[in-house]
Amino acid sequence: MSTLRIVATADNHLSRYYARMSPVKLERRRERLREAFGRAVSHAVEQGAQLFLHGGDLFDSPSPTNADLAFVARCLHRLNAAGVAAFAAGGNHDTPSGRTVQGGVAPLSPLASLSGLTYFATPRLEKRQITVAGVPLCIAGLTPSPGQNPIDPLATLLGPEGQDVNVFLTHGAIEGHGLSAEEPVLRLRTAAALPNLVLAVAGHVHAPATERAGRALLAAPGATEWMTHGETDHQPGFLSLLIEDGRVTNVEHIPIRPQPRATLDLVMEDIEGDAHKAATELLQAHSSPETLTRLRIMGAATREQYTALRLRQLQELGEELNFHFDLDATRLHLKEEFARDVVRGVRVSQPQEIATVAQERIEAEESEHERALWAAARDELLGHYT
Repeated sequence: MSTLRIVATADNHLSRYYARMSPVKLERRRERLREAFGRAVSHAVEQGAQLFLHGGDLFDSPSPTNADLAFVARCLHRLNAAGVAAFAAGGNHDTPSGRTVQGGVAPLSPLASLSGLTYFATPRLEKRQITVAGVPLCIAGLTPSPGQNPIDPLATLLGPEGQDVNVFLTHGAIEGHGLSAEEPVLRLRTAAALPNLVLAVAGHVHAPATERAGRALLAAPGATEWMTHGETDHQPGFLSLLIEDGRVTNVEHIPIRPQPRATLDLVMEDIEGDAHKAATELLQAHSSPETLTRLRIMGAATREQYTALRLRQLQELGEELNFHFDLDATRLHLKEEFARDVVRGVRVSQPQEIATVAQERIEAEESEHERALWAAARDELLGHYT
């Protein structure tokens, strides 16, 4: 019985950028992303895999850093030296949207020219006939065009050109996992109609997933790191599997420990006393030097709470206590106190609040002189925000 060992990965997002992250910490963060991809490469080499399959978004953009390009080149050389054949499709992040971006050339293209990687770079079906460990295989793939109308990439295998494909690589959601009207979706019914398809690897969805369809396995390896705060409900990693006698077996998700993330919620209605003190205590209790932390301040604040909050100080404290810090006050509202002036649920900015308070005072004054003074004071303050 023939056996092939395969490692599949996707969505490593090397060279990812983080707003307001210092250059030193940004490089440290990118190093962690490289290490995560390197884990998949090391596993393939150490376990004696014959195939290394990539489902797209190796890079976070079509313009990765030289450090990341060099790292991937070393990884491909390592796989090649160990006799592991590498195949990849592009993703929506690292595929240029047109010729005006990097001349339309994706970063994997020059890496593939160095040998050691077969890169399916176009939205047209491309195939390679190979023999691995004495087993003949037809491996195919395509990179969906950025902004194209949603299609089922597997549908390209239904014609005569695709009937002999055994392994397929692309970038899109598997039906039932991350389904959206705005992305390519691999349909189970299509996969079941392909008698020779054994394995389809799809990137794009960051949570790992597998689905059986006929004899085929549709597999999303998932991302190798948490890329956003909304992804902490699943474990990053990659897939290790076997193809035995024409069927996928021994599917194992190999976990990778992600950099810690935390989302802290401060709800105004739950606070008794000083809102700034409550926010400070929350940060001090749940921060750490390696954590990417987000503090969300939300709810209807009284005027006293809103005045007490010193957002700049909270931002500075969060940056001091954490690896990276985001302060989100977009869901902070001013509690309704004057129904004719402030409507519950309207977001408050400092200029809006100054204008509102000033207008209240102007309307309350009987003296024309006093009203003029309030108007002048309002205009002077608001002038500093323009």
